[in-house]
Amino acid sequence: MESLSVKHEDGTIDSTQRAPVGVALDAARLEQLYWEAIRRVTLGSARFSGDAVRLLGLWPAFLRFGPLVHGRRAILGGLIARRSGGTISWRADGVQAAIEVEGFAPLLAGPLWRLEVALHDLVGARFLALVAREAR
Repeated sequence: MESLSVKHEDGTIDSTQRAPVGVALDAARLEQLYWEAIRRVTLGSARFSGDAVRLLGLWPAFLRFGPLVHGRRAILGGLIARRSGGTISWRADGVQAAIEVEGFAPLLAGPLWRLEVALHDLVGARFLALVAREAR
């Protein structure tokens, strides 16, 4: 897996995790696999429900999202967002799969931001493993 995170001067981040896979999947299936990866990495404590990642799928909303449009969701805010903005997207084209976050404004800064990046990397690795398993 290749992982790259960049923090911009305005505090927003771009983060990409990608890996070679031998399967092409549509955006809806990729999104399902990503939400499953979040659930697994957090041992079920964070779940996607009602267009948001929530504690136990209920409350509060850690991150809120707009509707899925062309494999991408807008980030609308939430407890771990400094403000709304940015997107999350998924793709698997038969050669490579990727999860990309662009323009996200995290609430956490400094060393705590590194913890958020590490968690995102764990979720991304689990997601890419789930995508690769679909090829079997």
